[in-house]
Amino acid sequence: MSLQFKLPKILRFGAFQVDVRAGELHKNGVKLKLQEQPFQVLCLLLEHPGELVSREELRDRLWPADTFVDFDHGLNAAIKRLRDALGESADAPVFIETLARRGYRFIAPVNGSSAPSGIAIDAAPERSKTFFSRHWITAALLSLFVLGVLGLGIWRLPSRPKEVVERQLTANSSENSVSSAAVSRDGKYLAYTDGAGIYLKLMGTGETHPVPLPANFSAHVDDWFPDGSHLLVTREEQPGKLNLWSISVFGGSPRQLADDGRAGSVSPDGSHIAFQRLGYGREEWVMGSDGTDQAKVAADKSSFVGQPTWSPDGNQIAYVRMDSAYHTQQSSIEINEWRSARAETLFSDNRLGPALRWLPNGRLVYAFGDEENRQGASLWMMPPQQSGKIAESSKRITRGIGWIGQINGSDDGKTLTFLRENTLVSIFIGSLAPDGTHLLANRRLTLDENQNEPFAWTPDGKAVLFSSNRNGTPQIFKQAIDQPLAENLMTSAEQLLQPRATPDGTEILYISTSKSGDLETSSSIFAIPVGGGTPRLVLKDVRIWNVQCAPLPSTICLYSIKKGNTSETFRFDVRSGKSKDPPQIDCDCNWSLSPDGLQRAIIPGGPKNGTIQFRSTLTGEKRELAIKGWNGLDSIVWSADGKSLMVSWHQESDSALLKVTLDGRVSVLLRSSNPQILGAIPSPDGRSLAIAGFSTTRNVWQIENFW
Repeated sequence: MSLQFKLPKILRFGAFQVDVRAGELHKNGVKLKLQEQPFQVLCLLLEHPGELVSREELRDRLWPADTFVDFDHGLNAAIKRLRDALGESADAPVFIETLARRGYRFIAPVNGSSAPSGIAIDAAPERSKTFFSRHWITAALLSLFVLGVLGLGIWRLPSRPKEVVERQLTANSSENSVSSAAVSRDGKYLAYTDGAGIYLKLMGTGETHPVPLPANFSAHVDDWFPDGSHLLVTREEQPGKLNLWSISVFGGSPRQLADDGRAGSVSPDGSHIAFQRLGYGREEWVMGSDGTDQAKVAADKSSFVGQPTWSPDGNQIAYVRMDSAYHTQQSSIEINEWRSARAETLFSDNRLGPALRWLPNGRLVYAFGDEENRQGASLWMMPPQQSGKIAESSKRITRGIGWIGQINGSDDGKTLTFLRENTLVSIFIGSLAPDGTHLLANRRLTLDENQNEPFAWTPDGKAVLFSSNRNGTPQIFKQAIDQPLAENLMTSAEQLLQPRATPDGTEILYISTSKSGDLETSSSIFAIPVGGGTPRLVLKDVRIWNVQCAPLPSTICLYSIKKGNTSETFRFDVRSGKSKDPPQIDCDCNWSLSPDGLQRAIIPGGPKNGTIQFRSTLTGEKRELAIKGWNGLDSIVWSADGKSLMVSWHQESDSALLKVTLDGRVSVLLRSSNPQILGAIPSPDGRSLAIAGFSTTRNVWQIENFW
């Protein structure tokens, strides 16, 4: 068989377009960066769609015989760069299939055709009619015999399970992460949101269009209505005020369904909506799909509940309940007979995430944190019995790097979509203006993609002390502000957290906990010389989550342990250990010790997170300071001179770093949505800040063949 081929100027496959003459690859009209060799590999594969292109053919095309190069390494690198540009992996190919030790094959339709396009096959010589008439009976009988043997052999072979297919549907950067997504009931469309709006993506081709909406109407996609033309969305009317709306994918006026509602889910028959209410999800409610007959079906002031999901018959909802206590998370799956508001716990595990999906076949899909990789998560599938007990062991259906949220699926249960979120915490160095009311400059110090959390400066103000998981488990690091690399001060199998300077500045205190992060087990405070060396044990306790010392001339050091929904704070000496004085008991919330050691600044949780509480370390006396217009205060740290506070503020995706004077005056030092500001640590001279910024990259993934 001979092949004749002429490559067209423009080739299209999926969401991609190849301009052969210009040497360019486009996705949805956007030009992608692709080097020459990966582009040549793509062109050669497109010349023979559906056929094997051997490694030898690729070598002859890309690297002439007189070229000296490590061919295997070069080809592997070119294929990897090409796959990165196409957004696929070798384990789950969408476009390029690897044929082990032989070569590669382009497996996607090209220019709208599933058959290889542009290939002509030479016609076979015409056989005589006499020959055909003579042998047709023999050929037919032989064919029937062969088919029978093959059928018997196939029937005897054990059925081979389908391979789970996982692929990425969006490729947004951290500057414009996907914030929500839901697949249509028929599995044909993906509705998703990012910073620019709401979009519809045709799953089969990747074609994407914006959903027409009125000006200034932005929202998160929660679910589809069964009619396939309307979406249930959550809209933030004003900071902290969330409402549920129905919008048409074809445009028109949105319709409000509920005040103070979010994260809704439409029942299988479309007659009801289950949703969260009160703050950011402390209650579950059910209402008619038109917003009428609203009824509370679950509430608990001390915990949060995740987005609900409906049972196939619409008689129950399921959700994940999460303990809201600081620094720990105890989670469980609840099944709720919503008409009677009767809930039953299915099972509990602190690795559970908030995302949950009830499949049409009665199975539950949930997200589990990875114990080995603290940044990883996986999807599991579990079939519950009618009694609410687990019928059989759960099955892992996927795993990967990044947290998982908002699981959604088609009505036939064959397609699941979910959000995978990868996060990093970076340290930035900011320079304060002389009046301390704004930043003059702000630059990134840590240049890696890990969780780097600053807690203190060295006494000379030349380096930042921080905890980082860059080696797998959180460890203690020190990095000079004029250097690109950090020094690892201490390595251990345990988690090492919160490095702080001792009063005289000669040592660094830190908390050591189990690798699993379980605060119920024993935890310790150690001290290590500021230049590194052998650590020494200061004290042991359980559930230690905060430790701080005031600098000389003060010698006051405090640490806190979690106890239920409260926190007990003890005094201790860095040499002799824990004091015999009774602890101060507070809410389980953030606090900071003043430079003179005489008081703590505390941010209460719950409805009072717009206030700062001051408490004497000597007498326990309290006073409160209202910060008007800034509900959502989070972390808190004293300034170096003790005359003001550095406070972080969060509201949905918005964040700010505030300077708050002791009489309540507020200056905004920095405001950012990406990265979100977690807090800041002032240098000993008060001129600089080590700022923690939290960045997120979130995209939509699809999984099939998981049953």
